[in-house]
Amino acid sequence: MNSSKTFWQTALGFSFLAILATLIASALRWQEIGVILTRSVWGAASILYLLTLAACVVLIFWMQKGGSGPARLFRALELNGLQGWGWRLLAAGMFTGILWLIPWLKFSYRIGEVVKKSTQDPVLTLILFYFGVWWLLLLAAASLKIAARTSWQAGFAAAALLLAAAYEIYQRWLPVTAYPFSLGWSEGSRYFYASLYFAQSLYGQNLPLSTLHPSRYLLQSLPFLFPSLGLEAHRAWQALLWLGMSALAAWAITRKAAGRSTQKGILFLLGMWLCLFFLRVGIYYHLMPMLILIALLVSPKHPWRSLAAVILASLWAGISRVNWFPVPAMLAAAIFLLEEEPLSWRSSLPRLAGFFVLGLASALAAQAAYIPLSGNAQNAAAFGSSFSSDLLWERLWPNELYPLGIVPGILLTAAPLLLGLPLLLRRLALEPWRLAALCAMLIVLLAGSLVVSVKIGGGGDLHNMDTFAALLSLIFVLALRQQPDAEKPLSLPWPLLAFAALLPLGLLLPLLSPREAYDLKWANQNLKQLQEVVQASPGPVLFINERQLPVFGLTQTPLTADYEAVTLMEMAMSGNQPYLEKFYADLRAHRFALIVAGKQNLGVKEEGAFAEENNVWNTRVAPYILCSYEPILTLEPGKSKVQIFAPRAQAGVCP
Repeated sequence: MNSSKTFWQTALGFSFLAILATLIASALRWQEIGVILTRSVWGAASILYLLTLAACVVLIFWMQKGGSGPARLFRALELNGLQGWGWRLLAAGMFTGILWLIPWLKFSYRIGEVVKKSTQDPVLTLILFYFGVWWLLLLAAASLKIAARTSWQAGFAAAALLLAAAYEIYQRWLPVTAYPFSLGWSEGSRYFYASLYFAQSLYGQNLPLSTLHPSRYLLQSLPFLFPSLGLEAHRAWQALLWLGMSALAAWAITRKAAGRSTQKGILFLLGMWLCLFFLRVGIYYHLMPMLILIALLVSPKHPWRSLAAVILASLWAGISRVNWFPVPAMLAAAIFLLEEEPLSWRSSLPRLAGFFVLGLASALAAQAAYIPLSGNAQNAAAFGSSFSSDLLWERLWPNELYPLGIVPGILLTAAPLLLGLPLLLRRLALEPWRLAALCAMLIVLLAGSLVVSVKIGGGGDLHNMDTFAALLSLIFVLALRQQPDAEKPLSLPWPLLAFAALLPLGLLLPLLSPREAYDLKWANQNLKQLQEVVQASPGPVLFINERQLPVFGLTQTPLTADYEAVTLMEMAMSGNQPYLEKFYADLRAHRFALIVAGKQNLGVKEEGAFAEENNVWNTRVAPYILCSYEPILTLEPGKSKVQIFAPRAQAGVCP
């Protein structure tokens, strides 16, 4: 009964907050649009809000007092009479219905959109939608409690996480389409760089590999083992990489929480939450191999195997990102700091120092070897572009590019870990030096992640907080495993666990969107026009954008590897003058018979999302293209804006 009491008091507390937030938001909206409550149906709604708030407060205190009345209510709420197979099948069907109902409501009423020429008030519709989702979630929890014969706590957590997981999978699968043009500014670039690992067989020539994120493109390259696969299959593979690598990393870490009396159901929910956490932070799938290797292979009982895992993971980091170089050693150090017994700083310091020294050396060696092997020896400066790029500190806080802001965003997304970890560590009573070492590593990665996030070109989401999020999640699970009470593996307050279960769903619902109806007929008509112009070209064609077209044989023209959009933008942002001067010289010499790029303009923005990036392109790239080339064809297939440029007979206005 105590667990049922805790659940219902927490549910009523959350209901009180949900109703209060709805009432405040509604009142602000009523005031904004001039509603007179005494003459409107919203007056009755406001009275209902207040009565429901009062009922929540009364019920919370009534339950707290105890006695026969609350006891009878708790027994009734256990739903013990609904245990037959018929009831269980009905409950499972109800949960499935709720799974479909929530997105149907959001899409049908266009929740979150400003609906023009509609009698609906979009803000009030939004408020009522989220208010309704809370009650649907409680109904979903009841459905799982009946169908799976579980507790209210488990049913609630499972309902929230299963709904979030289903919507996450749905969102990741949305871009899987045969639509031939790029779905985003840099999407086509990703497939091009992945294809370079098979350049000889695909293009009949060896081409330089990417200077940015080589390990990402190595993972993305695997479908090129099957040359017949097209763009849609590669989009599906990328979606599977996001989902699969996050799930595999969550499983590897969750194994650290097993080994006592932990129930498999609890481990499953913990793993599902971690997977959703990784995806909501946006930890790229090419970081996951490091996390998986360390979680599976590092153990104080196997020091040499642990060292080998650190070296192997560091070699992977060396062909990934510079700020990942120390991460394998830090992850391994966290495992030793929390699992090795007995442990003294005198005996452990040399071992941990060895992890860092050999890990960093391995990462640096991998990068040093990759530079010449990749064919980029003449452009080695590109590997250090991050160190010369501008830092936009205002992106740490709410802005037009990312309304949450990096700091509030990571604090919210990681809140369950940040709130729960101090409670877990306090129960472990670690020696001060161990605690200080763990905190120091978290602070270092937090600071480093914040710096990387504000580099120009970043700050639009949380993905640069990846290393901090990875270490935080590992330390949390390790601390969970070491708890002295083996019978309570999730020995955290239920309100915190309930908040943790709710958070992924709360973060996903605003992003939930219907599948876009891509006009393939229109796109193919545009593609045919582009093909006709490109294939009639008297010389080499440069695809700055839309490089997936030659990669997948959608245009029959030899591939020119230079000056792809992502690398060109990175070199422009970092001010790589040798690279840019070569680009300008090739434009002046009309090296390319045609250029395929996005629509070029010279506008400079004072504000707005990606204003700084726009200004870099429009001052260091676009003017030089328009000086020597002019657009001869403009295509707008859907959201894409593609122009084909031909050399000018006379130079235009040049910088």
